[in-house]
Parts: sequence; structure tokens; C-alpha cells
Amino acid sequence: MLVALGLVLASASVAPASAQGTAVLPIADAKARRAVEREIASAEAKGLPTQPLVAKAMEGVAKQATGERIRVAVAEQAKRLEQARILLAPSPSVAELTSGADALAVGVPGPMLKQIRAAWPATQSVVMPLDVLTELVARNVPAKHALEQITQLMARGATPSQIASIGASVQSDVAAGLAPDAALEVRARGVMSLLPSPAAAAALAPSGRRP
Repeated sequence: MLVALGLVLASASVAPASAQGTAVLPIADAKARRAVEREIASAEAKGLPTQPLVAKAMEGVAKQATGERIRVAVAEQAKRLEQARILLAPSPSVAELTSGADALAVGVPGPMLKQIRAAWPATQSVVMPLDVLTELVARNVPAKHALEQITQLMARGATPSQIASIGASVQSDVAAGLAPDAALEVRARGVMSLLPSPAAAAALAPSGRRP
């Protein structure tokens, strides 16, 4: 995966921001390449960001996937981006749309994206909490349990770095043999112990936080 990511980043010049929908992708099968480019152009026409789609195509190239598999992956990513745009309304950034699409890809139910957006301060990006939710679900933590822990931490006034640390800590615990659910419970409880009481957290909550 690290190699694939490196190739994706290194290939950024393949798709300049001004012409991502028409960039020539290094897909050997010319017919498949044109089909992938059409998928990207179609998404662009809908107002979707094309950077995540080019990245998805390049990931497929790095993994030596067939042209058809790359086309399907790009088309599915476009659908997830479109869904994330609705769920994270009114004006999600490209980074937020990408994180939302990644969350949907690992099985996070769509309504949970709306819950994350509503629970997080309106002026702040939801990339970090979405990425933590995605990582936890990818580690086989039930999505409902992961969302509950993240939103409880938000409500108690946990800092972004404290919430972000949960994902990495759970990953280490799971690698050490602890059950994903149990690892999340332990780590969340540890962060909670450092936070103000619920009443104090409510009093200190920033005015930008949505009800």
C-alpha cells in the first residue's frame, strides 16, 4: 500500500488541476483508458472533484488492476463522492468529500456522515473525525459503537489530537491481540478520564458547535 500511495503521489503531474478530467492516464489498454477518462469527465460535469478519481485510477495502475476494474473503481468512487456531497452539505471541501467517500467505502452508513457533521463545530473540517471513524470500522469496530465513542468525545470537549490518537492507539492494540471493540473502549475511557465533566464540557463548548 505504501508503494501504491507513493506512485499515486508521484503521478500527481499526470492530472493537473486545470485539466484533470481529460488527463491521459497511464493505463496500457487504450479502450479501457478512454472509458476511465469518460468516467472522470462525467463526474467533473456533475461538479465533483476529480483529484480523488484520478488518485483512485492511479491506485489501480499501481496495483496492476485491469482497465475494467479501474473503471469500475473510479465509477464507484464518483458515486460515493456524490453521496458524500449530499450528506456533508452545505459546502464540503474536497478533502471532506474524499474522507466521506472513504468512510462509505469501508461500510460506514451514510447517515453517520451527517451525524459527524452535525456534532462537529460548523467552522471546522470533519476530515479528522471521519478518518478516525473510517479507520475504526476498517479495524472491525462496529460502526455504531465507533460513532458513539467519537461523538461522546466530541461532546466532552476532546481536542482533535486526542480524538485522532484513538485510531492509532486502537490499531496498535488490535495488532497486539486485543479485540477491536475492547481496544476502543479502553482507549476512549482513557481519554475521557482526562476531560472535564459533561456539565463543564457543555459550559465550555464553542458557540460554533451545532446542536
